[in-house]
This record gives sequence, C-alpha cells and structure tokens, in this order.
Amino acid sequence: MEKPIIRVEEVNLKVIYMRHRGSYAEFRKKSRSMFNELFDFASKGNLINSELTKVLTIYDDNPFITQSNHLRTSVAMTIPLDSKIVELGEITEASIEGRFAIAEFNINAKEYGDAWKYMYETYAKENDVELRDAVPFEMYLEEPPRNMKDRSLVHIYIPII
Repeated sequence: MEKPIIRVEEVNLKVIYMRHRGSYAEFRKKSRSMFNELFDFASKGNLINSELTKVLTIYDDNPFITQSNHLRTSVAMTIPLDSKIVELGEITEASIEGRFAIAEFNINAKEYGDAWKYMYETYAKENDVELRDAVPFEMYLEEPPRNMKDRSLVHIYIPII
C-alpha cells in the first residue's frame, strides 16, 4: 500500500443511510442488497446526481471496544443539502459536518484494514492530530473491489479537531 496524500477539510454533507448491527463479516454479506435498496429509494426520489452523488460506508463504533455483534455500520449516499425526503422503513437522513483528515488510497479488498490503521496509528500519531467524537467513513470514488486482486480509489475520512 502506497503512502496516501492527506488533506484536512471542513465537511458539510447530507446523507441518506441504512444501518446494520452486527459483525463486519455479516455487514459485508448484506451491504450490496442494502446499497441496492438505498439506490432504489434515491432513484424514486430523484436524489441522485451522477456527477455529485457519492457512496459511503459509515462506522459508528470502534471494533476494539464494541463487541462484534453490536457494531453499527451504515451504507450511505450523499444527497443535495436542500433535499427534502420522507424517511421510509430503515432509510434515514443525517448530516455529517466538521473537520476531517481525508486520505486517498488506491487499495485492494485486503488493504482496507491497513488503510484505516495507517490513518489512526501512523498519520494521527505522527502528526499529533486530536480526534473528535464523530463518525469516520469511507467514500468510494470507484466501485469497491469485488475480489482480492482488483484495486479501487477510496477516501477515508477521520474526524479531527
């Protein structure tokens, strides 16, 4: 894995999301159908702009603290800030705001854990970055790899002060 380019930015996003509670392995098995349901909802509501809409995975819990069967992980997509939606079933809206360190990685499926470890254990510690209590997330610039050989571009956002 190459050392990423990292920038710090103020973020103001509005998202719709669906949450899963359980292990990351269970989440991976269900995530594609969750994304499909989210895209169907967004399509029906005319919320998708092919040039602006981004797809995310949001991590609400720290896997080193929270038991795996209680981890909360969400699939999400950005929507225009002025969107008005009627929440439906498990689909909810939220805002993600504040300052984030954002790293761009070109990684395969096996390297996601290393990318997260780099952000928290290398970048944050070496740069004396103070973390804030907000959700970190992945933003996919390309479809995530379906196998262990393919690579894709992903941005990892960690909330900082």
